[in-house]
Amino acid sequence: MTRSDLSPIERLLSDFSFYADRGDGAALAELFVPDGVLYVGGQKLEGREKIADDCNRRALQSDRKTRHIWSNLRVERADPNTASTTAVQLTFEQRDTDTPTQLRISDLFDELQKGVDGVWRFACRTINREMALSI
Repeated sequence: MTRSDLSPIERLLSDFSFYADRGDGAALAELFVPDGVLYVGGQKLEGREKIADDCNRRALQSDRKTRHIWSNLRVERADPNTASTTAVQLTFEQRDTDTPTQLRISDLFDELQKGVDGVWRFACRTINREMALSI
């Protein structure tokens, strides 16, 4: 892994947040390798189709709005075509104006692969909720 790989990896994490917040399941799923896995909310989603469907299902909840913010990226292991990273994610979720906004603090564990096209994608993403607060 070279220093020039860090920026595309950071963009990958930011793109996940961006597409999740906008409910763009197709774009979110393309951030994964075809047989990629996403562990979130006690679910194991295997493959792009299931990942996209879950994102789209969440977006259909008209009273639900989220914003994701990540930080503290650490590249734990890397070689030219794979990397293992950790980060922290804050997820703000509002269901309606009468319900307090929930803040979830999660640890992110990612296994990344660099394709023959030179693009980094998630092979496996695990989102572990560590804390939840109502604000």
